[in-house]
Amino acid sequence: MLPNDGSKPGDHIPGLIGFGLMRSKKDPSMFGLATVWKDEASLDALSSNPNAKTGGHWVEKFMKFTQGNVQGEGFYIESL
Repeated sequence: MLPNDGSKPGDHIPGLIGFGLMRSKKDPSMFGLATVWKDEASLDALSSNPNAKTGGHWVEKFMKFTQGNVQGEGFYIESL
């Protein structure tokens, strides 16, 4: 995905409707990532992909962006 390329997240990752990257105002080194999925099966399909654990090239780019200091926790919201 590239900014303004006209594609949607689901064109690249089946079932992914959208995502958002947020940056903390209090601590600019802190980010949050949220994703929205078509259904739980789509998320499960990505999770079972062998490349999902390493993230492929995306993780390498993210590690450079964050200078390697990545910590996190996850949570799941069933529906809104």
